[in-house]
Amino acid sequence: MCALSAPPEITRAGRHPRALILVRNTASHDSRVVREVQTLRRAGFDVLVAGVVSSSERERRATVAGAPLVRIDPLGRPRLVTRGVSAGEPANTRASGSSGDTAPARRPRLRRLAVTASYHLRAVALAVRRAPELVHANDYNTMWIALVVKLLRGSRVVYDSHELWPDRNGRPEWRPWLLACEAMFVRFADVTITTSPGYADAIARRYRVRRPTVVRNIADRPDRAPPGSDTSGVAIYVGGLMPGRGLEQGIEALAQVPELRMTLVGPGNEPYIDGLRSLAAHVGVADRLVILPPVAPGDVVATVAGASFGLLLIQPACRSYELTLPNKLFEYAVGGVPMLASDLPVIGRVVREHGLGEVVGASNVEQIAAAMRRLLDPEINRRTRERVRAFAQRETWEREREVLAGVYRSIEAS
Repeated sequence: MCALSAPPEITRAGRHPRALILVRNTASHDSRVVREVQTLRRAGFDVLVAGVVSSSERERRATVAGAPLVRIDPLGRPRLVTRGVSAGEPANTRASGSSGDTAPARRPRLRRLAVTASYHLRAVALAVRRAPELVHANDYNTMWIALVVKLLRGSRVVYDSHELWPDRNGRPEWRPWLLACEAMFVRFADVTITTSPGYADAIARRYRVRRPTVVRNIADRPDRAPPGSDTSGVAIYVGGLMPGRGLEQGIEALAQVPELRMTLVGPGNEPYIDGLRSLAAHVGVADRLVILPPVAPGDVVATVAGASFGLLLIQPACRSYELTLPNKLFEYAVGGVPMLASDLPVIGRVVREHGLGEVVGASNVEQIAAAMRRLLDPEINRRTRERVRAFAQRETWEREREVLAGVYRSIEAS
């Protein structure tokens, strides 16, 4: 493999070494994939990203940060993606029926298995044809592919654990199987990395392996500084619109803060979004709630900048949520936005230690509403915003990128 420094070296075959990034989403809004592409290309790699189609993004070919993107279409049959099962994120719902009628309940499970099997076969075929020197596998659900490619092509593998996969929110898989597989994955990979110090500690303790390297999802700084202090009275949330993110608690608290408006930005399924709108109508804040579609990773900072504060009301629905250090914390920081955060081990500690905003009980609507009122106070907001900007100056992607580049260098040297 080539040395990860400029100018890039060429392989003996007279070409740049190939890298394959595996991710089981569409990759369009995955800021971590964007940063992986950028880091590998700076190191002189010829990068290909392999994602999947979804019901909303069915284009098979696109680009990510200048690298080609191929989206795999499991089974190649749209009805299997649109009838309750997404190729990128299998549905958890079960078909309705009487307790004695087990066939409807089996159908979503069988579809998931069919989609997963087809995805793995197609992804392995693509990866083997690619014959990469390096495979960057994002999360557990791409590691079987990386394992096969390593065995067949001798590729080096980075296992990038974005969360504690056996401890995710609302997943139907059998946990002992997930634990057994991940125990193998962290030993099979040449290097394991993760997104949160909480995850790194848990993985090291759980599997009795070396502590994974933490590569945080720190947002890029914009070319121009974000707007200064703002009095618009808007609370913003950017991220997946799904249960466990504290959106319901935020909406309920909004009813107690009449001077505040709320904007939610991100992808989500229509039934869940309809439920948020219904809740807003029920508590009398429908006219103060705006729900917008997702924006590109490079536009997130501009989207949040100028809001009065950002919402980080993650609920402790599972161990993975309890220990998360989400992208949005750093996106808010780069945008100069104070934060309203849950009192969880990692999020709460970062926000509290650096004075980035208010820390509250994750489900305590009264505390959330009181913290909202404090963050709307002009003087409190101004002082907090100054600390947030100082934090963003210290914690930069430029520094974190060197951590990721060091991971790639360590693989070369091993």
